[in-house]
Amino acid sequence: MKIGIIGGGITGLTTALALSKAGIPSVVYEQAKAINAIGAGIWIQPNAVKVLDWLGIKDEIRKLGIELNKMEITNDKLVPFKKIKSEVVQDAEGNKTIAIHRGRLQNLLYNEALKVADVKLNKTYVSHATGPDGSNITFQDSEEKVDILLGADGIDSTIRKALFPNSSLRSTGQVCWRGISKMELPDNLRYLGREAWGKQVRFGFSQISDDEVYWFAVANAGQGNQTDGADSKAHLKVLFNNFSAVVSELIDNTESTAIHETILQDLNRLSQWHSDAVCLLGDAAHATTPNMGQGACQGIEDAYYISKLLSQSGIAPGDAFQEFELKRRKKVDYIVNTSWQFGKMAHSRFGQPIMKVMLKMTPESVLNSQMNKLYSLEG
Repeated sequence: MKIGIIGGGITGLTTALALSKAGIPSVVYEQAKAINAIGAGIWIQPNAVKVLDWLGIKDEIRKLGIELNKMEITNDKLVPFKKIKSEVVQDAEGNKTIAIHRGRLQNLLYNEALKVADVKLNKTYVSHATGPDGSNITFQDSEEKVDILLGADGIDSTIRKALFPNSSLRSTGQVCWRGISKMELPDNLRYLGREAWGKQVRFGFSQISDDEVYWFAVANAGQGNQTDGADSKAHLKVLFNNFSAVVSELIDNTESTAIHETILQDLNRLSQWHSDAVCLLGDAAHATTPNMGQGACQGIEDAYYISKLLSQSGIAPGDAFQEFELKRRKKVDYIVNTSWQFGKMAHSRFGQPIMKVMLKMTPESVLNSQMNKLYSLEG
């Protein structure tokens, strides 16, 4: 059995590693000519850390990033609305959230995948045709045949558009800036994840290496300037001028050309993720807004579950994909919907005060229960 994976991002590469662990060969087709350490930061939460530990690469990822002892929502002066114990943001086995540069994580996954799978770069997917004996994939420069085809090519998935041409994205009406600041946080913030709230604006950050801090800023689209570079930097300084001095310092220590601005979107719910012997994974199937920090984590979970199912003796691809959706739907729908509602409330003039009260009043036992569900994996 030969499995083709469209997309050499975090989901696609993790899927190749998971399939290899299950004894299944795969080929990853990535449109980029090289895997470059681009992008900003990412928070790998305990549910995804479990999978990476199962794959034997957790320790390497810990070396490349920073383990966070707490993740808290604060006011604009970085005072938490509710102080919580560290156990709330780690699982029963002690796995914590790892903050890491997205490009470094992808490079590690790429180098590991090269050991166990065929990874082909500069392969731009054009179309595919599926028959009883597999799928013929057409790329810009060649054609290939596989038994099973997995689409892991992100929120703007071309393979999703081929399978489900009526699929569409949903805009939040919010703009997000991301950057990497060359600096060290003070000792009292070094191992913490912070998301600070002002008037309908948010600013989050954490250390991701000895001398780098990942940060993100979110505002309603009307507050965005829709430009990159120096204009964005100046705009952000004004937008967050009432926040803690740490926020201004983070913006100041970021290269203007390295500030990325996007409109936050998610994917309108698909009625199904598969068709015949083709299945979507990660953001291609269920892209979510980043408010719960679970986008890439859910792609990593997908890799775990799909490899387990496809390794079952004698199972037909369609049956495996149907079982995959049954296992994953409830959790993914919860994350997509909760993340959307969280983002909307946090930027609402009336919703944000309600959210603050809810954060203060929710018992820690309830938070623990919610996190345990989020971090759980079968088996």
